[in-house]
Amino acid sequence: MVKKRSYTADYILLFLLAAVIVVLLTYMLDRYYLNDEVVFEPNQDIIANPLMGYAPYAEDVDKCKQSDLVFIKLKWSDWEPEMGRYDTDFLESNFHISRWKVEGKHGVLRFICDEPGEAGHTDIPQWLLEATNDGTYYTNSSGSGYSPDYENEYFISRHSMAITALADYFNQDHFLAYVEFGSLGFWGEWHARDNSGNSLMPSAQTCWDYILPYSEQFDNVRFLMRRSYIQAVDAGLGLYNDMLGDKKETDRWLAWTISGGNQDTATDQLQILPYAAFWKDAPVGGEITSQPDPETLFHEELSELLNQVEDCHLTFIGPHCPDSEDYPSAYEAIQRRIGYKYYISRLSTTFSFSGNTLEVQLDWENAGAAPLYWDWPVMIKIFDSENNLVYWETLNLKLSQLVPGEKITTTTNVPYMDSIRDRLSIGITIDSYDGKDNVDLAMDVKTLDDSQIIYTFERE
Repeated sequence: MVKKRSYTADYILLFLLAAVIVVLLTYMLDRYYLNDEVVFEPNQDIIANPLMGYAPYAEDVDKCKQSDLVFIKLKWSDWEPEMGRYDTDFLESNFHISRWKVEGKHGVLRFICDEPGEAGHTDIPQWLLEATNDGTYYTNSSGSGYSPDYENEYFISRHSMAITALADYFNQDHFLAYVEFGSLGFWGEWHARDNSGNSLMPSAQTCWDYILPYSEQFDNVRFLMRRSYIQAVDAGLGLYNDMLGDKKETDRWLAWTISGGNQDTATDQLQILPYAAFWKDAPVGGEITSQPDPETLFHEELSELLNQVEDCHLTFIGPHCPDSEDYPSAYEAIQRRIGYKYYISRLSTTFSFSGNTLEVQLDWENAGAAPLYWDWPVMIKIFDSENNLVYWETLNLKLSQLVPGEKITTTTNVPYMDSIRDRLSIGITIDSYDGKDNVDLAMDVKTLDDSQIIYTFERE
């Protein structure tokens, strides 16, 4: 007798196998849908981000309305009218510092000992003039004034005290962002000559005595020097070019950063070194020259001025800058060519079955002229279908290293959760350490809470 085979067990096994396959396919498809890649182009709009742009005179309330930066040109005679009494009341009232702090602006500082102007005037305190009285009165093509004897040891010691007091004042918070090494020469620009054309600058060694009080006393600021002097290159400092618009002078300024050179002092030569990567390491500032006249510079010669701005890789321009009402086209054209413009050029999301995570890769680029020279934390945030924040992580990204022409890729592994299966949003925040400043991406984004939403996935 032959028994008939029962196929019931086989059917059950096949059914269970099919069920497992369906479950696996469903599981995989649920997560496979999250795989995506998006390419972005930078937004060409002007973005008013912190620590970049124009820096008009801080006294000029109207011109400072549109800027994040304000320029404080402080004369020693105003800072210390009496020996040992530092006039913080004048500093605050004349430059509207309390107002600018409330409005979230930042300062650029230059300390001045000699500003050419009317004959016979001095820009150091009267008590200091009487104590030293060994400088030089001059009248030349730069104007008229009094150039102190920068080699005088008493003058040097009092200068150190004045800078220390100034640093003590500004170190109270993060208002001050940039300090231009002034102190020496006409307008603090490290050049001075008598009526016969002889240099009034101190020796190269003495110049260090004017630099050290700045570098030793000021906190959380970025320093700039007028040229790529040996002191600037050795310390990795920034530079400022106060002759923007003068092609000959700007070409010479740039040539120094490539080939170096020398500058006469009263006794020797001050060495200027090659500094080809100056804008990659530290900020570049400067102001528009007063020659030629604005009508010519901002119209017929605008194209050449824009080339200079690009070649210098500027972060800010001030205190002399174009008027936004009189020369709106030049104002905007220059503004588009300075500072940083961070954006994400590519985003990819890939589900990892082994780790049960969603890998998010971001390609970061800079469409601007220079980086931000502070490494503020950059955070990625994941929002679920109900716009709840479900994951966040600080990216391994240093903004100071994200220079134009470079690309940095960050990778984030987001733990998978059911709430992001059908919809998720990816946001970015870039905030200063004190939380008072934030960077806007040069991208078309939406905002959610404090995040810039760069991408939203939604299952159809």
